[in-house]
Amino acid sequence: MARSRNPNRDKAYEIYKDHNGEISPKKISELIGENVNNIRNWKSSDKWDEQLREDTRAGAPKGNQNAKGSKGSPGNVHNYKHGLYTSEDRYTKKNLKRMLPTDVLNLMGELEEESPVDKLWRSILLQEARIIRMQKISHVKNKKDITKELKKVSEGNNYTEEYEIQFAWDKENNNITAQSKAMDTLAKMIEKYDKMIHANWDLVTEEQKLRIEVLKSKLGVKDNNNKSISKLESILAEIKK
Repeated sequence: MARSRNPNRDKAYEIYKDHNGEISPKKISELIGENVNNIRNWKSSDKWDEQLREDTRAGAPKGNQNAKGSKGSPGNVHNYKHGLYTSEDRYTKKNLKRMLPTDVLNLMGELEEESPVDKLWRSILLQEARIIRMQKISHVKNKKDITKELKKVSEGNNYTEEYEIQFAWDKENNNITAQSKAMDTLAKMIEKYDKMIHANWDLVTEEQKLRIEVLKSKLGVKDNNNKSISKLESILAEIKK
């Protein structure tokens, strides 16, 4: 009579797969209460590493319950949760070093020291810089300011060139639309900054509280968008309460 298959054999491999191969036979033996030598033999004879690569390429079948209830080992990148429920503790330096270039890791290390308020403020400054740069690039000199851009060339017996021509009023209209959207985005970012300041009023610095007023004074000179200025005025009024 043939010897029945040890149920721990399949269970051991599932644990190995759930941990993406980053777990020792000794640890598996402790989890399921099996002899560590058996685990090592199963790993070798069943070719777990080859099977793991095949399973990774194929993906788990629909309705697979094998890994249900298994949380994976600490730092296991295949067990990350996503969206609003992501735990930053799961992104260990060991795993990040394998996934990201060194310069990106160094930059992340510097950014970790910033508070959420400072991160948002940096984004506000970047948005303001983009608006200023956009104004310089898209400046319309006068009503005779025409842009002629080559769009298409047809070669052969009948060589032709197709151009796109933008007249001054076209460019000015596009600039106004783009700037209005950019200013609206900036205003929303400032509103969010204001809410974060008020939510942590006792923890933020005076510098952080005064930043919006500094930004408003800059925008008052450069911007003619009354709607955006009105939004900024209302934000400042709330801050001063």
